[in-house]
Amino acid sequence: PERGNKGGWMTSSMSASFKGFKRAVGLEEEKPKTAAEEMEDALCGMCPELTYKQRVGGYVTCFFVSFCLSIGSFTRLVQLVKGNPAPFVVFYTLGNVMAILGSLFLSGPRTQCKKMWDKTRRIATFVYFATIFFTLFVAFYDGIPPGGRVGLIIMCIFFQWLGRLKKKFPPDGFFFFLFYFYI
Repeated sequence: PERGNKGGWMTSSMSASFKGFKRAVGLEEEKPKTAAEEMEDALCGMCPELTYKQRVGGYVTCFFVSFCLSIGSFTRLVQLVKGNPAPFVVFYTLGNVMAILGSLFLSGPRTQCKKMWDKTRRIATFVYFATIFFTLFVAFYDGIPPGGRVGLIIMCIFFQWLGRLKKKFPPDGFFFFLFYFYI
């Protein structure tokens, strides 16, 4: 049962059913969808309904590919240090993208996106995606000196790690962790 709701899930379920009934008989007008809601419905409409076994299989497959790509990226650290960041960055970034795709399989795209862009995780999600983009930018932009490039890439990877770590802690617990980490 939901907290603060004396009737629990049954009351909220009945309320939702009653609202649907009122809309069906014309007693309540359906609110027009926003552009974001229409885009969300269109994107989710492209995703087929998967069974639990298919979801777990997709997750495990993506996790395995992500793991292999991440290990493959760390075997290219020597190339990164020698001034050739592209192999490391491409493998590392593809590993992160496959990890995100795996979580989409497990919870579903709509649920995962809502969780990622929730008020408590919005900043961490933005930092995570921004640092993925910035890592690629730093690796392939010719105007950055090679010595600075390696440091910037390592910094971006550190912030990607922090963004990923944010999902593991409750909102207050993460800030406590950061405070503890930096002091």
